[in-house]
Amino acid sequence: MSYPEGAYGDVFRRMEESGFDFDKDHVVDMHAVFATEAEADRIALMFVADSDVDQYVNIETKPYDEGGMELTLSKKMLVTYDAVCQLEDLLAERVSLVDGYLDGWGVMQQ
Repeated sequence: MSYPEGAYGDVFRRMEESGFDFDKDHVVDMHAVFATEAEADRIALMFVADSDVDQYVNIETKPYDEGGMELTLSKKMLVTYDAVCQLEDLLAERVSLVDGYLDGWGVMQQ
């Protein structure tokens, strides 16, 4: 495949080179960090309230090692460049409503 230049394109190229199976669903974990538990919970509840909440296999907040609270949002999905960017864009849009920032994403290769 051909991926755009940039950090995500590089990640997808490395995944492809390592033999990642893009043809099956995987759990993608997105992370965001917030100053307070209330802010993390507010954003988590937005995902819980989504009408298609079954798509999320985990929505969890916990203390972040460096202070504040971390939200982990896990979705089972086909891992495509567009799908990962779309999920991150949704999370970024919601995080922008409070004092928080995105803290990366990951997927386990089985």
